[in-house]
Amino acid sequence: MKLIEETCLNFTNRLAAREPVPGGGGAAALIGALAAALCSMAGNYSTDKKSAEGHEQELRDAIDKAEELRMRLLALVDADAEAFAPLAAAWKLPKD
Repeated sequence: MKLIEETCLNFTNRLAAREPVPGGGGAAALIGALAAALCSMAGNYSTDKKSAEGHEQELRDAIDKAEELRMRLLALVDADAEAFAPLAAAWKLPKD
């Protein structure tokens, strides 16, 4: 199962455990994805406001960019784990 498919509780339990993954890189990517999601939410709430008249396309473009970034960051959560796992395994090898 991919890390991004975990529940919030399971992800944070695994992050808190004495396991090499998920780690700081995956956690940072997830936080970035959450921030991008909040940007999308703010944009989506703003699109039908009077104050946004004449700026709909700019808002839509910003939402699209935030969504693209959110998806890229979510992919990095698992990519970080995949990249780090072999290193963590190597650390367990005998020193000699």
